[in-house]
This record gives sequence, C-alpha cells and structure tokens, in this order.
Amino acid sequence: MGGRAGRDGPRNHADEVGCNRRGTTTSAETTGWPVRCSVSTFLATAALVAACVAGPSQPGRAALGQSFTLRVGESAQIEAEALQIGFENVSADSRCPKGEQCISEGNATVRVWLQKAPAPKDARELHTSPKEQGAVSYLSYDVRLLRLDPYPVTGRTIAQRDYVATLALTRGSSAAPDR
Repeated sequence: MGGRAGRDGPRNHADEVGCNRRGTTTSAETTGWPVRCSVSTFLATAALVAACVAGPSQPGRAALGQSFTLRVGESAQIEAEALQIGFENVSADSRCPKGEQCISEGNATVRVWLQKAPAPKDARELHTSPKEQGAVSYLSYDVRLLRLDPYPVTGRTIAQRDYVATLALTRGSSAAPDR
C-alpha cells in the first residue's frame, strides 16, 4: 500500500485506515475510525490498570536451592514444598547512591513473609549490608537476600513497585535462628 496524496499532504498507511498524523479523520469514508482507535486504546489501558490495582497476582513458582526474583507484592510457591514466600516491601533504603562517595555503603531493609500451610504468615527482615542480617531462618529453611534492584541514584526516588529482590531459599540452619 503506497502512500497517496490528499488535501493534508502525503499520506501513510494509518491514513488509509482513517487516521491522519494528527489522529483525526481524513475523509467521509473513514469517519468513526479514530473514535474506535481511541476507545480500543482506552479499554486496553483500563484493563491493564485494573489488573495492576487488583492486588497481588497468583504466586509464581520457585525451586528450593535456586535463586528467584520477586517484585514488591509478589509471592512464590516453593516447588515440592507447602511453602510460600512473599516480598512485602522495602522499609528503608540508605544505600550509597551510584557515583557518590559515602562513609558507609548504607543498608536497605527488605521485608518478606513466609508461610507453610496451614500456619499464618510470618514476617522477616533481610538486609543488603554485610554488617546486617542478610539471611534468616524459618522452620527448617534459610532465606537469603542475594540482591536488591534498582540501586539508588542521586536525586531519584525509587517507588516500592520498582523494587526487585533476588532471593534464595534452602534447607538447613546456617542463617540466624528463628525469632
């Protein structure tokens, strides 16, 4: 489909289906199309927003002994275990921003919860600083925070929804004891 000239100048493929570069109809034969485009775009956007606002999604899957990532509000079912782990939030983030020189590396506090059915959720805090507790125990499992992204940048605030924690869950008791 080649472009053809109209009273608005050269036309592209979008013009042939009824939209010009300004998003308005270009002739009587194409009236209504931009309205349908707008309604379709609105409905797709509304569905996406509704899915995000609806709350946490169904748990993902993770394997014991393997690293996995969670975003704030997400959870994972540990395969072959009646165990679930969720990433609640980052309650503090004082890590030294990229490119800055700081007296200390700072620390971020990641709040997770664990649940072995039918028991209630049990919250734990993990830290990014090696001076703090980067691993905790829950029943016969150890949970370790391997990484927290994104890393801070001077002048930019990190929204809770942008945090991604890389975690590992193993059997054993090499971490700090249960609280």
